[in-house]
Amino acid sequence: MKKIVLIITMGILLIYSFSLKALDAKEETRIITPGDFFPEFSFPRTLSKQDEEYLGLPQKFLSWGKKDTFSLKDIKGDLIVLEYLNKYCFSCQLQAPIMNQVFSKVSSDMRLKDKVKFLGVGAGNNQREVESFREEKKVAFPIVPDPKFLAYEAIGDPGATPFTLFIRKTEAGLIVAQVKVGLTKEPEKILHEIDQAWQTDWNVLLKQKKDRGFEQTKAQKLFLPYTESEILKKVQEAMLHPEGKVLKVTKIELADGEGLFIGEIEQGKKKFYLFAKLVSRAPTCDICHATHFIFTFNEQGMILNFLPLQVTKKNNLPWDEKEIEQMKKRLVGRSILQPVDFDPQVDAISSATMTTALIVDSINKAKSIYEGLKNKGYIK
Repeated sequence: MKKIVLIITMGILLIYSFSLKALDAKEETRIITPGDFFPEFSFPRTLSKQDEEYLGLPQKFLSWGKKDTFSLKDIKGDLIVLEYLNKYCFSCQLQAPIMNQVFSKVSSDMRLKDKVKFLGVGAGNNQREVESFREEKKVAFPIVPDPKFLAYEAIGDPGATPFTLFIRKTEAGLIVAQVKVGLTKEPEKILHEIDQAWQTDWNVLLKQKKDRGFEQTKAQKLFLPYTESEILKKVQEAMLHPEGKVLKVTKIELADGEGLFIGEIEQGKKKFYLFAKLVSRAPTCDICHATHFIFTFNEQGMILNFLPLQVTKKNNLPWDEKEIEQMKKRLVGRSILQPVDFDPQVDAISSATMTTALIVDSINKAKSIYEGLKNKGYIK
């Protein structure tokens, strides 16, 4: 059953409808918690020979079908400390020397040094960024890039870094023993978590009640302080066409909970469709705000407009008009059918690299939306 809301604004009739059937995205992965199995995932094999030897990865000529990737199962160790981080995250920068102390103490402990391995994942960072982060912060353990947030999304897109997992290698598989979110100022606390994860019976881990607190925290971060009618007005604003008028706007609810709006535009005797996507992305760092924006595209997949609802930079300050215009110039005219790699040196808005990366990543993922619209007959 559809619920129709009629709103007359500036002489334009907006029709707002809900559909329970999604056009695109898969159901969002739940944020990983203690007692969960770490998902099957292949990391890019971009490490130095020294880093590969530290992790105990099989030699490339022996790995046959895995020459360019590796998984946590390939690491020689009984406990893996896996830290998701971001080069531009202030808490990650502060935690780097702390993790270095932990790494040093574990490496000098005869009981632990061959049993506990450390690996970092640069959520939203490319190879150049993780290398510069390691160099700047003197990080002793390996870090792999995750420029498209794939490894980050595999654990549920937790909405915070640093996000540190303590993972046990067991007969049953890779089991998350503990999770630490945000900055931990005392290395002793992390060392304690390592000891706890090391000693806990993994059968007990599997049976424990799952923590849903991460989901609640993420939901709070993603809250958008707009009413339905206010969002509709913003969509109308984003769809305004210089030579036509909006006859109606229909909303289809997606599996990710975000809105896809279809606008019927009249230009003389000609009618055509425009599409608007409301995007809400949880922040990459633990002290940052979520990113909310609308972008519109036509039936050819070309981006026509970018309208921010909440986009922030350093210290969670909102973008100014100049920064918004810079982002528009970089997006408008691009095709969502041709994803491009995010280059922070070229594409990033100053002091807003993490937010810019999320925006570009969302645009790059829009190809599946277009294909869903086409399959449903909205695009011929």
